[in-house]
Amino acid sequence: MFGLKKLSIEFLSSTPVVVWLAFIGLALLTVWLYRRTNPPLPPWIRILLATFRGVAVVALIAALLQPVLSYSRERERKRRVAVVIDVSASMDKIESGKTRTARLDSLLSSPAYGRLADQTATTTYFFGDHLDIDRSKINRNATALGEAMSELSKDELAEPSDLWLVLSDGNSNSGRKPTQVTSALTSPVYAIDMAGDIGNLDVGLADVDYNPVVFVGKPTEIKVKLSWQSAEGKSPRIEVHQGNRLLDSTTFPLQRPDGFGEVTLKYIPSDPGQKLLKISVPPLEGEEATGNNERTIAVKVLKSRMAVLLVTEQPDYEVGFLRRYLAQTNRFDVRFLSISPKSGNLGGSIPTTQTELNRYDLIILHDVSPATLDTRQAIMASFLSEHGGAIWWLLGPHFAQNPARWMTTVLPFYPSKSRAFDFGEFVGEPMESNLFHPAVRLADDRAAIRELWANLPPFRTLVRCDAADKSAVVLATLQGGGTDRLPIMGYRRLGPGKIFVTAAGPVWPWGFYNLGLGEDAGVYGRFVDGVTSWLTVQDDFDPLRILPQKTVFSRGEPVVFDGFAFDQGFRPLTGVSGSVSLIPADGKDSLSVRFVDRGEGKFQADFSQVSPGEYTFHANLDKGNQRLTAKEGKILVEAYSLEEFDQSGNPANLMALSRQSGGSFASWRDFDKVLAGISAQPVAQTTSGEFGVWGKSWLLLLFAGALA
Repeated sequence: MFGLKKLSIEFLSSTPVVVWLAFIGLALLTVWLYRRTNPPLPPWIRILLATFRGVAVVALIAALLQPVLSYSRERERKRRVAVVIDVSASMDKIESGKTRTARLDSLLSSPAYGRLADQTATTTYFFGDHLDIDRSKINRNATALGEAMSELSKDELAEPSDLWLVLSDGNSNSGRKPTQVTSALTSPVYAIDMAGDIGNLDVGLADVDYNPVVFVGKPTEIKVKLSWQSAEGKSPRIEVHQGNRLLDSTTFPLQRPDGFGEVTLKYIPSDPGQKLLKISVPPLEGEEATGNNERTIAVKVLKSRMAVLLVTEQPDYEVGFLRRYLAQTNRFDVRFLSISPKSGNLGGSIPTTQTELNRYDLIILHDVSPATLDTRQAIMASFLSEHGGAIWWLLGPHFAQNPARWMTTVLPFYPSKSRAFDFGEFVGEPMESNLFHPAVRLADDRAAIRELWANLPPFRTLVRCDAADKSAVVLATLQGGGTDRLPIMGYRRLGPGKIFVTAAGPVWPWGFYNLGLGEDAGVYGRFVDGVTSWLTVQDDFDPLRILPQKTVFSRGEPVVFDGFAFDQGFRPLTGVSGSVSLIPADGKDSLSVRFVDRGEGKFQADFSQVSPGEYTFHANLDKGNQRLTAKEGKILVEAYSLEEFDQSGNPANLMALSRQSGGSFASWRDFDKVLAGISAQPVAQTTSGEFGVWGKSWLLLLFAGALA
């Protein structure tokens, strides 16, 4: 009856015997009380009162015995089947004169599938870039097969289907790989491969392998992987272009009807900067699709060696150590220039034209008097604020005795007046807020950095800088001296340029630190590398930076910008906001989104469904009313999508899903056989439960009502 298969009752009372004896006693008392009444009552009234008293006794005993009613119920339900359909753009590929989508529609219209749908409870899902029951919400320009399987597992966590019927070509070019989610599958997968036929003539780019960072004048290889079908005997040409200029090309004879191959193109950069290179395969006559014949890659071209101008007014050990170290690193082309009257063949003059000065990436001024640079004020300011150059100024006696007023517009800190050069023993101490700045970070953790600085050989000379610009960043100060400690190391930004100052010296004795303990001279090297690298590094390594995740995006792919907001100690800044605007080259309406705070100093701005074309972006990060950083640049959204890039089927993905889940795999040709092997019989489902009588409010009401 009602599908009940089992019914039982248990009592949780620890003293059931006592309760039952009480029940017998109360029942007998009820009978004795209402057998005769004084004054006598009519029999029907005595029976009614005895019944109420009996109900109260039963309610009381039920509460004391704490009965629990257990039951199990069996019923049949239709078998649940989740039908997962691939609607990505690769399903439009024509094979044997018919698209995969058309073939899939034929299968779903077959009598075999109609019988399955009638006999089972089917739910249809669609997937491209994600999974959804609404086909219109799917972005077809990407396939996330692994993500779709993961989403379906989560959706059916409470009530999983008895099986999943997946119809797809197996492509997966977005999100997690299908093999990464097989352990989380909740139902067996019956995978139907919708690809498999040999298609019409098609040659496409399967992948491009290249070095994203290259150097001027240094050859680099671009390895292009091709895929083709029905192309035996053809010899496609593979080309690489920069703008309208052909850089290299080669042909690749195809000796099989279909397959994969690789060719190598060469590229020799001629000038530094961000470059967009177009890899293309000119379409063959009769080729089915050309959307996968072209791809654009972005490479950053750097100078092969940094140009450094090292200027000194009085050569000494400090400049000698520095010159030798820079030359040995093989990262710099160092021009050494002594402007002392007794310099001999090392003598010369500091450049007097902007063009000559801008040849250098870094200028190091060792104990150069500001008076010497008076006639170069304008070109040095332009070198910093417009060219984005870098200056490292090691202050010495010539500077201490002849400070110039115009230097207050350039230096982070400086002497307020002419004063004598100090000699003695001076110990430097890094600022706690900037312990992880590259110039200060001589060890790996905070405690080790502090300890190392405290034990370094002391400085012997000092230029007392008692005035500072409000934009100065002090990295290290003189140890002691209370709250007004003198700065000895710091920097200042002037537009894209940086100027770094050391007011205490010499540093070359650091090269001998720990040598007596059998260790290397790494402290001096770490300091010089830290300063020079930070001065010459690009903005994409700065604590405050904005950059697109790519320079070239595919159609349909989200255009994502990352923002980073840290202080000079690389600690996250709070209260930061910002936005990114995309301005199309054709001048149409621009797009704009706000940065979303991802925590820990990281921000992200996402654009979805950006139309193909070239865009200029303007991005900024602000804190309150202060502009922290701004960035401008260009990105490209290619006309082809990830789906056009590779439309070949991937049965291996479908095989992995079916094998790991305990399902089966078959070609679309065997679709009817697969359905015939799926049982459509109803599933017997047993449900069980417990019902506790005691502790219920209705039991109390029954007891009180019966007594009343």
